[in-house]
Amino acid sequence: MKRKLVSLVALALVFGVFLSIAAPPARAEEALPPMTTENITLRLAFWGQDLKSEQEVTAALMKQFTDKYPNITLELVAIEQAQWVESLQNMAATGELPDVFGVFSVSQAVMNEWALPLDEFYNKEPDVKDMFEAFEKNALIGGVRYSMPWVMYPHVIFLNKTMFEMYNEPLPAYDWTVDEYFDIATRITHPEDFYFGTSNPLYEDLFPAWYNKGQGKWGWDGENYHFDQVWIDALNKRYELIDSQVVEWASAEDKEKFLGDPAAWPPGWGRSAMHIDWPWTIPFFDDVVTQQSGSEFLVYPIPKGPSGDQLVIVDNAVVGASTNHPREAWELLKYMTWGKDAMLLRQSATRAAGVPVTRLPVTQNEEVWKDLIDNTEREDLKNFYGQLTNLVPSPWPVAPGWDAFQAWVNEQDIYGRMDRRELAPADIAAEMEQKANEIKEEWLASLPQ
Repeated sequence: MKRKLVSLVALALVFGVFLSIAAPPARAEEALPPMTTENITLRLAFWGQDLKSEQEVTAALMKQFTDKYPNITLELVAIEQAQWVESLQNMAATGELPDVFGVFSVSQAVMNEWALPLDEFYNKEPDVKDMFEAFEKNALIGGVRYSMPWVMYPHVIFLNKTMFEMYNEPLPAYDWTVDEYFDIATRITHPEDFYFGTSNPLYEDLFPAWYNKGQGKWGWDGENYHFDQVWIDALNKRYELIDSQVVEWASAEDKEKFLGDPAAWPPGWGRSAMHIDWPWTIPFFDDVVTQQSGSEFLVYPIPKGPSGDQLVIVDNAVVGASTNHPREAWELLKYMTWGKDAMLLRQSATRAAGVPVTRLPVTQNEEVWKDLIDNTEREDLKNFYGQLTNLVPSPWPVAPGWDAFQAWVNEQDIYGRMDRRELAPADIAAEMEQKANEIKEEWLASLPQ
C-alpha cells in the first residue's frame, strides 16, 4: 500500500507549473544528544490498562525500552482513569508528575505548566518525517509543540449487512463518498418498520474535514476557528435527517412499542443500517450486538468528501515539565507512543492477546501499516485500515480556548435552542466564530511565560 504523498514539486514539473509550497518547520542538522549512561528511573502513566490486551501491550513496550536502555528503570504509575486530571493536579502540586504521561487535554496541561515544550527534540528527530501532515500542524499551541500523538481512533461505520440484504441494498465500496452515504441512508430508511438509514449524526464534527481540508470540528485549522457555510450545512443536514427519520432519533414511546424497552439502544438491536462510532466499539459489536440483534455487521471507513480528509480522535502524551531527564523522557515517549518500534510492538502484542487492533498507528510509516493490514484476518478490517490515508485530528484536546468557548456555548444554550428549532445555524454562525477566536486570543495571551 503506497502511503507516501507524491511530491508536489514533481507534479509541478510534470505539468510545467510552478507551485508555491509551504515548507514544514525547519529541522536542525545536528543530531539528538546522546542518552545518559547513568542509572536513572523514569516514571510513566497511561490510561486504558483495564482494556483487553492493554496491560500486555504496556508491559511489552516497557520491556522493549529497558532492553535497549538497561541503565534506565521504568516505573508505571497507576492512576484511575476517572480521576486522571485530579490525580495529575495533586502530583503537580507535590512535584511528583510522571516523566511521561497521557493527557486528555494538551491545552489544559500547557496552561497548568505540566508539559515540557518538545521542539528542541522534535526538530532533531529524523523519524517524525512519517507524521501525518495535519498531526504535525494541528498539534501546535501558540507555535509551540507540547505533545505527541499516542494512538488514534478513526471514525468508523458499523454497516448492518443483514439490513442491507433485507432491503436489497447493494453494499457500497470501501472507498465510498459522502454523497453515496447520504443517498444510501435515505433509500434504506423505513421508519414505519422502525428501521433507519443511519445513527449518531456527528456531521458538525465530520463536515469540516470532508469539505475544508485540514480542519476539524468548529473549523479549527491549527490557527483559527471557522463557523462558515460548511458548519451551517453540517447542522442543517443533521436536523434534516433527524426530522425525516433517516437518522435514528427514536422516542421512548417508539422504543417501547417496537423493542419493548423505552431505554433500548436501536443500533444495538440492528435497527440502523449505518451507525457512526469508533474502533473501540468493535469488541462490543462482536461480543454483544451481533448476538443481541441477530445482525451481521461490517466495519467500514467513514466515507470521504471532496477534500479526501477523514477526522480521527487522537490520544496525546507529553513529557512532564518537571522531569530531570528530558532527553531520556523524549526517547521513552517515542518508545511508548508514536515511534515505529512502539507501533509495531503494540500491534503484535494486541494480536497475541487475541483482540483486533483498535488503537491505531499515528504516523504514515509504511512498514507499520503493512504489518497491520497483512496480519489482519478479517477482510472488512483489512479494507477499513487500507482507507485510512489523509487524516485530520479532532482538535478539542489541543485547540486553545476550547473549554472556555464550550462553556460559553453551554451558557447561551446555543445547541439546545438549535435542537428545539428556535435558532437557525446561519443566524448564530458569525457570532460563534467571532467569540471562539476572541476566546482563543485571550487564552493564548494568558499562557504562563
